Amino acid sequence: ALAPEREDTLESPLTFIEVEPWPHQREILERLEFERRRHNRWKNLVVAATGTGKTIVAALDYRRLRADKTFGPDPRLLFVAHRQEILKQSLGAFRQVLRDGDFGELYVAGDVPEQWQHVFGSIQSLSNLELDRLKPDAFDVVIVDEFHRVGAPTYKRLLEHLRPQLLLGLTATPERTDGEDILHCFDGHIAAEMRLWDALERNLVCPFQYFGIHDNSDLSAVRFTRGNYDANELERLYTGNDARVSLVLKQLAAKHRDPSRMTALGFCVSIEHAAFMARKFTQAGLPSLAISSGTVTDERSDAIRKLRAKEVRVLFAVDIFNEGVDLPEVDTILFLRPTESALVFLQQLGRGLRRQKDKDCVTVLDFIGQAHRQFRFDLRYRAITGATRTEVERQIEQGFPFLPAGCTMQLDRVAKEIVLANLKSAIPNRRPTMIAELRALMDHEGRTGPISLATF
Repeated sequence: ALAPEREDTLESPLTFIEVEPWPHQREILERLEFERRRHNRWKNLVVAATGTGKTIVAALDYRRLRADKTFGPDPRLLFVAHRQEILKQSLGAFRQVLRDGDFGELYVAGDVPEQWQHVFGSIQSLSNLELDRLKPDAFDVVIVDEFHRVGAPTYKRLLEHLRPQLLLGLTATPERTDGEDILHCFDGHIAAEMRLWDALERNLVCPFQYFGIHDNSDLSAVRFTRGNYDANELERLYTGNDARVSLVLKQLAAKHRDPSRMTALGFCVSIEHAAFMARKFTQAGLPSLAISSGTVTDERSDAIRKLRAKEVRVLFAVDIFNEGVDLPEVDTILFLRPTESALVFLQQLGRGLRRQKDKDCVTVLDFIGQAHRQFRFDLRYRAITGATRTEVERQIEQGFPFLPAGCTMQLDRVAKEIVLANLKSAIPNRRPTMIAELRALMDHEGRTGPISLATF
């Protein structure tokens, strides 16, 4: 509670609290222990939905390794992430769990470790390091946050060089946007898994009310390659006139109980689109700001502070807030750009799912246009419900009758027609995607061996 009020979130707290795992975190820790002690698997992946405390699990796991003296009384640790905010939050979590205000050193944005015993490093800083100066066995324990990113060359180079005794990967979803498999790093095995629908069923994250709304835009002619629309063409379409933003404001007034009191994030296609939306919302009496990954750190921090203090009602974001920033105050999510990636959709949805006092649910408005014929709507709805493509189609037709308690999903008539037509025609046409879908089907059926073409 005090952390947001402190400028430096790494200041040692005056007092420590004893951090003990919640029941679901204890289950994950037990699964990790079982994999290591029973099956001798020391490379493990934990898949856990946003808001369920993956970093705390990692810190508790490390505390247990210390207590058991698995690798001695003080195992050398490398914690890898891709953003400074994630590293600072993670270091703070480890210090709290270990009750040690001096634990760990940052290796990011100019901070360089002196002891190199417990390092929380960004992949950018580590990639600039001459690896021949870093012994492969320099660390006993390597923890990689957002492990779905390991397909990037920087991660591959680092992980191929290091030879830790224990590797722990953390992610909310192992499915990459390019269909590449990350499970090969763990012998095709997930040690512990708690997907979004599991977390919702167990009341670990905030329930949501989702509205799929047709926005009268036609994206069928917008250039579409490798699962993405052309950003420049989308920007021109969305900022060309006020019709769409007027519809967004109208629907927000109709669906939200009080927009003047909301704390919202809006995900946009470009910096210009975000600035356009912020300007129009402010003119409509809803103070808003636009930020992106290119916004200077101080300005970005000030915008977040203003949102938390309710000085602004909406932050319109581009390429930011997908990961690594905890904003439990957010109670409204606006999807203002088409997103095929289930990973990105879940990450952005997850910004509103963290529990907060007096927040009973998250309102999600997803603005849907006439999509390109190759665009796939099924990926996002499968990510939310855990259903197969055929089951998703049935659920949409029936109005999503099988959602966890407290959650609702509604598509307006036109949006429903667009999505159903898309589901009936959307067949993976890229080889990595086809392989990923086949693998997911095998997992869903509980199969461990090959699957026949007829069965597929």
